[in-house]
Amino acid sequence: MKPRNKQYAEDDDLLNLISGLFVFYIVYLILLWFTDRANFWRWVLYGLGIVIMLLVGIFAWQKIKKKRNQKKKDYIINTVLKAGLEEYIKNFISRFGLGQEKSTKNWKRRNYSIDWNRIRDLQDFLSQKEIKFSLSDISILLSHYIDKREYDVTFNSINVTTGSLAKLSGDDFEKLLYRLYESMDYSVQLNGKTGDQGGDLIITKGQERILIQAKRYLSAVSNSAVQQAVAAKNHYDCNKATVVTTGYFTKSATELAKTNNVELISLPVLQKMLLDNLKESWN
Repeated sequence: MKPRNKQYAEDDDLLNLISGLFVFYIVYLILLWFTDRANFWRWVLYGLGIVIMLLVGIFAWQKIKKKRNQKKKDYIINTVLKAGLEEYIKNFISRFGLGQEKSTKNWKRRNYSIDWNRIRDLQDFLSQKEIKFSLSDISILLSHYIDKREYDVTFNSINVTTGSLAKLSGDDFEKLLYRLYESMDYSVQLNGKTGDQGGDLIITKGQERILIQAKRYLSAVSNSAVQQAVAAKNHYDCNKATVVTTGYFTKSATELAKTNNVELISLPVLQKMLLDNLKESWN
């Protein structure tokens, strides 16, 4: 069963209490309006004073809570860093967070989804490393690395000003494809460098789940890229694989792609897609 977030539970209880007191106060004012006008205006002033104090209290409490949550988050992240497990956490997200888990009881963050049983497995693994994290702590940990990954994608994509594909690094090319497929209404997830199993992006829309292999090559792409895409498609439980390149494909790669039902997108097609969907001209 999905655990309930303790912080949200406390916030809900406080909100319910405030709502109940407010309803009681309004009812009391209505009664005073018809029975005691002098006290009515007095209690209106009392109410305004209480509201002001309540708002000040809520503001102060939010600042305290934010500082406390940040301190807890820093502790969790630093614990993982000191244990040398940062890369392990990133790989965990890439392996199990890209929507390939079929369970309906998933932990979700942005466009990532992880089976709660996987998260409990991670909790057990960390426990073996003498790191005692609650499920709430692990949620904070995973959220941090997912948010950081997505922020880097957005920020770095915005900063790309060149229109030359040849000047892009491999990472930049992947981020360009991220923006491209996102503009085509796909849900896009970018894999990390380590442990990506040959898959650079995974895009989903409806029943489509497509593995994208990105090849920023000036020379022709051989059939090894097609082989990697097929293997990654099975690894990430996708129903289709696509190889996108800034160059062209060899004859053997084209033949192998037809045999394995892999879509190949070469430079001219890619340029048209970028122009049609992003309104950007790349050469």
